[in-house]
Amino acid sequence: KKGAEPRQVTFKSAAWKYQPQWSPDSRHLLFFDRTMKLRLIEASTGKITDVDQATSSEIRSYSFSPDSRWITYTKEGENEKPAIWVYDIPSSAKHQLTDGTFADDSPVFSLDGNYIFFASARDYNLSFSSFDFDYIYDKATRLYAMALTPKSPRLFKDKNDTEPVKEEKATAPAAKDTKSKKAKPDEETPAEDKKVKVEIDFNGINNRVTALPGEAGEYRIVGAADGGLIFMNDGKLMKYNIEEEKNEEILDRAMSASITADGKMAMYRSGPDFGIIKLTPGQKAGAGKLNLDGLEMKIDPRKEWNQIYTDAWRIFRDFFYVNNIHGVNWPEMKERYSALLPFVSHRADLDYILNEIMAESNTGHSYVDWGDFANVKRIDNGLLGADLTADDASGRFRITKILQGESWNEARRSPLTEMGVEVKEGDYIISIDGKDVTTSANPYLFLENKAGKPVEIKVNSKPSSGGARTYLIKPVASELELRYFNWVNERRAMVDKLSGGRIGYIHVPNTSTEGNKELFHGMYTYWNKEALIIDERYNGGGFIPDRMADLLDRHTLVYWHQNGLQPGKSPAIAHDGPKVMLVNGYSSSGGDAFPYFFKKLGLGKLIGTRTWGGLVGISGNARLVDGGNISVPRFGIFDKEEGWIIEGVGVAPDIEVVDRPEQLVKGMDPSVEKAVEVLLKELNEKPVKKVTVPDPPDRSKWHEDF
Repeated sequence: KKGAEPRQVTFKSAAWKYQPQWSPDSRHLLFFDRTMKLRLIEASTGKITDVDQATSSEIRSYSFSPDSRWITYTKEGENEKPAIWVYDIPSSAKHQLTDGTFADDSPVFSLDGNYIFFASARDYNLSFSSFDFDYIYDKATRLYAMALTPKSPRLFKDKNDTEPVKEEKATAPAAKDTKSKKAKPDEETPAEDKKVKVEIDFNGINNRVTALPGEAGEYRIVGAADGGLIFMNDGKLMKYNIEEEKNEEILDRAMSASITADGKMAMYRSGPDFGIIKLTPGQKAGAGKLNLDGLEMKIDPRKEWNQIYTDAWRIFRDFFYVNNIHGVNWPEMKERYSALLPFVSHRADLDYILNEIMAESNTGHSYVDWGDFANVKRIDNGLLGADLTADDASGRFRITKILQGESWNEARRSPLTEMGVEVKEGDYIISIDGKDVTTSANPYLFLENKAGKPVEIKVNSKPSSGGARTYLIKPVASELELRYFNWVNERRAMVDKLSGGRIGYIHVPNTSTEGNKELFHGMYTYWNKEALIIDERYNGGGFIPDRMADLLDRHTLVYWHQNGLQPGKSPAIAHDGPKVMLVNGYSSSGGDAFPYFFKKLGLGKLIGTRTWGGLVGISGNARLVDGGNISVPRFGIFDKEEGWIIEGVGVAPDIEVVDRPEQLVKGMDPSVEKAVEVLLKELNEKPVKKVTVPDPPDRSKWHEDF
């Protein structure tokens, strides 16, 4: 309302609130908060009604019916599958609509009040692995409509393909039109009588569900629109047109969108851009783009820092995985550390205070990520993928080691080993891009801002230009992957040498994408070794590694023989021999869980030192006003018998081995050496039985006398 002042409607609440939804009649607000309750506020009085309580997951999908009487939302049952529910505001009665055997999500009422649209994962589409007979079920979601009463109009009208018989009729004289041309047709209903009234017949409602047209995919419903449903799929903003019975593309590229209450317009985001459009088909990203270049905001940094401090304290309180914050008096902590706020003169000072107050909980995964903080743009210096040593006698730099890479893999491309480049260890660098390189200057000055760009390098087997060779190379911006790759290969070669080729070596850098790829590639390649070393030292964590543990726990079930060929087996990728896992204090988070799972499954001994001990996980939480963030531990690990585990104590090895720096620098690796020793002893005590094909069966005298 023009000239109206904002009015606060909630007071002294002790829980973070998620995005509220207005009822169409503007009488109610609906929101979910961190008390795990879906709540309804009467806007005029501030009265709060608890609609429902979450069970195993937060209730984040909720909306009103067009007549403001009903609320629809999703809630998980005992099997942790979300079902569609409705709540009747006048009677405070709630009803479960779908049966909870599928994962239903994002319910919205159609604007005519005849249906509830929702997304549901009901397609079990097998997608096969390229490496073995393994599969997942992906792109499982479709859009569905639930008719709220048996009288709701059918969405898809059957069309009769039989030509009707035409009957000839006598032509009657045309009747004179006595009505005014401006008069409305008799059947048209006055506008005031067209108000939607939503009725729901719960009897048999789960049988009145139909799928909307379209392939299974990854659908996200945006909301109901005039004449249909707005949704996202495959990075496109789409509309299901009820009248035309088809899907229409509204916008070709969109990350997210929200629509107006009347369902006629939308605001969208595409990359860094925002725009406002009508919900009509055939538009391109950039349509209705908002010019945000001139936006300015006047900020009082000290007031903003005080707000960030209070918000961070609240967020940590409301999202922490247990309600006692490990026994810390959290209100007292707020008062204690707030005494430092008058001395904050930079966002970095505030970050220091936030780190200190969060550290009072003695919990891992508690991080501070700055927000409105000036960054200096780095210059990507070029690197050669090699170790250089200054030769004082000649005044030149000598290439003492060339890091081997994978020329086909951009992440592990080594510039001096690429096709057509014949640089050798021991060569001297004579010049870079025509500039003489001597020990009087840092050689990397000549590679400044040259990462990924063509560079001419001249080398020679002697420290002079006579007979020198010139190559065109592309330096890399980072050698991290190259040095990791060489470190792994050095240990694999060590294991191969010490075991006589009997033991395979796999390093798992994390439990995220890269670590899963390395583990699978290792198992795919070395499953035939008699024993395996799984090295997860320096594992940086990532996903919960239950699937990784499953892969190591695979055992051969049967073998298959084909005449003239070696026997195959099921599963194809499985290792039946002994295993050990290497751990250290840098095995963290998912790197804590991986050895715990390994040990619990009885897969082998742990060798090394105690792991980091941080397994209270993070999964995102509310952000701060300046774009910054604190990471709040939101879920903690426990065991039915042992209670709380790992967090703060780590996973202890079965055999303790300390990798001392003076040994590592000499090229030794005590943990690897101990692992080979342990596995060779196991192999000697219990040799792996060689698989032999039985003699061919003779079934010439078989009789059917079973």
